[in-house]
Amino acid sequence: MRGKQAAGASALVLAALMVAGCGSASAEPEPTGEATQADTTEEDTARDVAACKAVSDVMTIADNADIALSEGRMAAQEQRGWYDVATRVLDRIPSTGDDAVSQGVADLKETAPPLTPGTGAEPLGIGSDAWGNALATLAEPCLAVDAELTYHVFTGG
Repeated sequence: MRGKQAAGASALVLAALMVAGCGSASAEPEPTGEATQADTTEEDTARDVAACKAVSDVMTIADNADIALSEGRMAAQEQRGWYDVATRVLDRIPSTGDDAVSQGVADLKETAPPLTPGTGAEPLGIGSDAWGNALATLAEPCLAVDAELTYHVFTGG
């Protein structure tokens, strides 16, 4: 996994939410016949690519929060808030298929579920051994669909 420089935390979060939670409307009518295997494969691949890119956005949110905390530019409370955002973005990534990417996303969701608002609970999972193992397991299937897991470092100076 490689880090890249980028700017704009707000744009990143917005993009992550868009990729993770919004489907695109199609102007074309639904086909009336059965889908061919090629169509299903293309749709599955597109879903996997979108899921891998959304996981990369989750990684970016968490990793930049970790960096800012370690450099003293953020308090632990703010880091937990960013982890909360990351778990909500993760929760919005579809993981309904039975392929390796869907299973990897499901494993991440199980490791780091979103918090229930107002509970004051600590976001668990991000940064844990189980989190790292789930990301490592997901890395290969994402690479296979040409959507390498990456994170973009934009904090610091």
